[in-house]
Amino acid sequence: MKLNIRFLYLLPVLAVLFTDRAFTEFVFPDEGSPVLAHYGLLLLAGSCGLTALCFRYLGLTMRRWLLLIMVALGALALESYAGWQSWMVYPHVFAKFLVMVHVFALHAFYRRFGPPPFGLLMGVLLLGLLANLAVYHPDSLSLSAFLDNERGFASTSAMLLLLPTLYYLNQYLTRGGLPRLLTFFMGAALIIFLQHRSVWVAMGVALALNAVLLLLGRVEGARLSSARLLPMVLLPLFVLISGGLVALNDPHVVKKLEASLNDIAHPNTRGTGGWRMKQFEAYQPFLEEYPVAGMRLSGFELPVQFYTLAAHGGSDEQVWADGTGHHFHSFYVDRLFYFGGLGLGLTLLVPLLLLGRRLLSRAPLPPATVTLAVFTLSSLVYGISYDWPLYFFGLMGLTLAAVADPGRVPVAAPAAPRPHRQALQSLGPFPTPHHANPAAAVARR
Repeated sequence: MKLNIRFLYLLPVLAVLFTDRAFTEFVFPDEGSPVLAHYGLLLLAGSCGLTALCFRYLGLTMRRWLLLIMVALGALALESYAGWQSWMVYPHVFAKFLVMVHVFALHAFYRRFGPPPFGLLMGVLLLGLLANLAVYHPDSLSLSAFLDNERGFASTSAMLLLLPTLYYLNQYLTRGGLPRLLTFFMGAALIIFLQHRSVWVAMGVALALNAVLLLLGRVEGARLSSARLLPMVLLPLFVLISGGLVALNDPHVVKKLEASLNDIAHPNTRGTGGWRMKQFEAYQPFLEEYPVAGMRLSGFELPVQFYTLAAHGGSDEQVWADGTGHHFHSFYVDRLFYFGGLGLGLTLLVPLLLLGRRLLSRAPLPPATVTLAVFTLSSLVYGISYDWPLYFFGLMGLTLAAVADPGRVPVAAPAAPRPHRQALQSLGPFPTPHHANPAAAVARR
């Protein structure tokens, strides 16, 4: 009997994904447990080891990108020693580049061994997220919780839920099956119910981009037939007729939805969007003063600039204590403040180049690869409102490995050798990369 151990290839990506609070809550109810910090350091060490062991499977562009990251870290260390006589005086600032190691580690690993079994990966993610809601936050699934804005999930967990939601949509469009369609609608409905408006917008962008790729024929095996599309229209209608209209006719529910949509339409003045705008305005002078390379280590020492009205109605007070970082609620503001345009470009330019080049090519992509690419691009929208969680960097590495998978490139049949080259046959054929065949087999899932 032959034992299939490909499920072990899930371990690197799951190790990164399980840093999300929805999974750590099963083991560490206290979010501030020091064990979680130790796990983060262990994960960083493991990613450094994976990058070193699988370095030769990094493409030329990825190697140059890694070199630039190392140069940036080296320059930051020299600045730290010159100004503070310590090679890493503020780890909080260094971590913003160190987290990039997870991108290279997972990229190199999955280029070496091929992609993981995506069906199992998405099943584990979905079951884990639903189990967290059911076990630790069952009250958040009630109508009263919806009206009182009790979400249960953090925004990072709700954003992670978008990944299996997109996966089952593409699986339905390529392979059919009512359970896959039901899973997609369940995930989308749950994202809406959890009321993280930033995730709403990211999901809208993801679905629009996914639809464009479908219409352009970039999704391998997708069928936009009436047999596939009709259930996507009839199922929501059936839900509305069988009871959904009762909830939507509730004036409190309608008012709540209108308020959320108005917050999205006016992000600078309403809801948490207005709060983020005030934070941006507080730090705007520093962004304009250091536009190229940011404030770096000096930025960590800068006193907190963001104040809010005290709870007792008195004078303004600091939102956070000095010396703990500035806790920006925007990935872009965070990178611009600490590292300027150079730091932001160093993080985003290569992924956008590789993803754009692959999506603009005419060759179709496997459904799982489309899911990863669309999720990664939608996270650019999510980054407007929140800093990226650690797990996203691991998913980015997996995504870049999937779009650059050499097993997907067709190999031409070898031409018959010419008579005067018969002696060269003793050298044998050019060796096929060890990781190419399993990748081609699994990527179609």
